[in-house]
Amino acid sequence: MADAVEAQQGRRARLSAEGARWRTQGLTRAQAAAVRAAWRGEVRRLRAAGELLDVRDALVGFGVREELRARGWDREWDPAPEEAWDQGRWIGSRDSGPNGYPERLSARLDAALVAQAVAACWWTSWPAIEALRAWRDAYPGIVPARYRPDEEGRRRLTGPLAEYERLAAQITTTGIIWRAGVTRGLNEATGTRP
Repeated sequence: MADAVEAQQGRRARLSAEGARWRTQGLTRAQAAAVRAAWRGEVRRLRAAGELLDVRDALVGFGVREELRARGWDREWDPAPEEAWDQGRWIGSRDSGPNGYPERLSARLDAALVAQAVAACWWTSWPAIEALRAWRDAYPGIVPARYRPDEEGRRRLTGPLAEYERLAAQITTTGIIWRAGVTRGLNEATGTRP
């Protein structure tokens, strides 16, 4: 992440040095202020378009928007209910295990983008969430493994645990979207799109 952002920061510096458009030397204070304001607007436009991902927030935000678009979820959703915003994990979510992200990161995302992602995850997962709640009521003594089994492990499951895995696979948590957004943003910033 740091390397990708640093490379994009170098790109921003090169863009600001191109041509006379962004130069303030020899201008009055008012003219220089107008040029700097126009540059800030251009940076915002480039970031929103995914053409300049020079800060973590822009990189992750772009990636999340792209992930929602790829899933066909970049549309209006009914607001997610309060329970979708509860702290902790959604039913059916698991630890990512040894193949998960090795570190944590934070990013300040636009509130509307976050609300869209939460609503999209909730409403597309709602039937499976309800079914897993019923599963938990029916099998209160069965505790699924902490990590999702690999493909071979899922094939060997039978009975209630097989049903749990089938339902859990239908739930898309916001964490899945955030991680996919980071990956998409990094791919875009480094020019390594799949």
